[in-house]
Amino acid sequence: MNRQVFQLTALLILLPATAGAQQSVSLRIEGFEGFSWGTAQEVILDSLGEPVQADTIDDDIVVLAFESTIDDTASIAMFAFFPGQGLVKGQHSIAFDASVDCVALFREMRHFLLLKYPMIVPLDRSRNDSSKGFCDAVAEGDAAWISSWEDSQTGARALVSIEAGHPRLNVVFESAEFIAWVEDAERATEPEP
Repeated sequence: MNRQVFQLTALLILLPATAGAQQSVSLRIEGFEGFSWGTAQEVILDSLGEPVQADTIDDDIVVLAFESTIDDTASIAMFAFFPGQGLVKGQHSIAFDASVDCVALFREMRHFLLLKYPMIVPLDRSRNDSSKGFCDAVAEGDAAWISSWEDSQTGARALVSIEAGHPRLNVVFESAEFIAWVEDAERATEPEP
């Protein structure tokens, strides 16, 4: 308890020096881009206007995509909604090419989330199965990197990832409902022993 009070006090003292103009500090992962989990898609449409793309995928999940930025970096922001449950997932997707230092981009977005969720310790995993530099290995499908923040209070998570073979960095926010849906879907496709 005293450690948490100390961490919170330190956070409040450092807050003016570390929080960027676009970024707010949060103790819990409770939504995406200022919208709480469960927000109706109509509320987001009223706030953000027309999406650049709207799709319906598995189980009537609606996904709306908007041009956006995260930490002053251009992105596509995607909002996913379950029927009757509202917002369950948000994601910033940032495409990059060989001219971009993907390691620096990853570190920048990881730092963004470290500042946003200072009380949640991330789990980091990476691999490079090539003798090439990380970004070249990603392009060839031989490297990947993920940092994830698991919120034990809300059951939600946030993560930064670069997947092997995909020259794209994703900053993802998932509600507990979305995580449970993914886990159920994975169990349903597992072969029976």
